[in-house]
Amino acid sequence: MNKWKVSFFVCLLTLVGSNLFWLYMAIDFGITYNYQQVSYDENHEAVEALGSLIVKGAKDYSQKDMLHLLRQAKPSAFIVEEQNSISFDGIHFIFENGKLVDVNG
Repeated sequence: MNKWKVSFFVCLLTLVGSNLFWLYMAIDFGITYNYQQVSYDENHEAVEALGSLIVKGAKDYSQKDMLHLLRQAKPSAFIVEEQNSISFDGIHFIFENGKLVDVNG
């Protein structure tokens, strides 16, 4: 066989192999992204559901009471207290007239 035939088939196999590899990587990335998005959506729905339960169960707590409870629950958490809200590890507790009205994440 001629050298150019050998080099042609080596290049052809390399090209086909690399294209199959990138096709596999693209499909894998798509599937991974889809599962991450589903997981994120489920987590968001769970935070919303738990937030509505917290609002119903904590109507008697003031903003200072909630801040104290959150600090007791997780002392190392990053907590930011603003005028009418508390941010606790990415979850926002919103208050009106000192009473809890909404929780969102």
